[in-house]
Amino acid sequence: MVLVLGGLCAGVLAVLAIAARVAGDDDPGPAETLPSIELTFPAVDHDPAAAEALVIAWTRWRTGTFVSSGTWTRTIDGADEPLSGDVFMAQDPPRRLVVRLRAVTESIDGTVTTCDAPSDAIVVPACTDGGQGRSYDERLDTEMQLVLEYIIGNARLYDVEQHDSCFQLELREAVLRSPWGRASQFCFDDETGALASSLVRRQSAVDEERTTGYRTDVTDDDFLR
Repeated sequence: MVLVLGGLCAGVLAVLAIAARVAGDDDPGPAETLPSIELTFPAVDHDPAAAEALVIAWTRWRTGTFVSSGTWTRTIDGADEPLSGDVFMAQDPPRRLVVRLRAVTESIDGTVTTCDAPSDAIVVPACTDGGQGRSYDERLDTEMQLVLEYIIGNARLYDVEQHDSCFQLELREAVLRSPWGRASQFCFDDETGALASSLVRRQSAVDEERTTGYRTDVTDDDFLR
C-alpha cells in the first residue's frame, strides 16, 4: 500500500463519495449511547489496513457537514476530581468552528483561520503552526500530512488496530513528540462521520472526549458563538 500526499485528499474523498450515504434532515437528537470506556489500553498489533481505514475516517470527519456537542474530561493521575467542560463543533466546509471549555480553539471561515491553541495537544494536530490566513483545504492538507506521518509507513509513530468504528493506537517507542499520547482510541459516528469519542493516555493524565449529540442541519447561527 502506498499513499501519496499530493493525491491524498482527492483520493480519500473519491472513496468517500462512492461510500457516502445521503445525510437526512432529521431533527437534532442525542447520540446513541456509547459503551463505557476503560482508562486502560490493550497492546496493539499493527494492521496496515486499519491505518488506511483511520485515514479515511479522519478525512470524513474533517470534511463532513454536521454540528456536534459533548464533553471533554481530563483525569489527572492521583487527583481527586477530574477537570471537565463542554465541547461544541460546527462544520460546513469551508467553515469550521470549535469551542472547547468556553473558548474558541479554531475558527475557519473561507480563507481565514484563527486558533488559540491549548497548552498541549488535545486530539487534532495543533492549528497554530502557520495557520493564520490559510484556507480550509490548506489546513486540511497540513493536518492529513501529520496524520499520515503518525500512522503510515515504517517510520510511523503509532501502531493501529480497528474494532468496528473504533481505532486503537499504541506509541511504538518513547519519543518527545507523542501527539496522541502513549496510547489512544478514536471512535467515529457511522451516520455523520463525526468524532464519537476519543481517549488519550498522556504522561500523567487521561483525556476523554465524548460526543452526546449530532445534527446535520447546519445554519449560520452555529458559527456565531
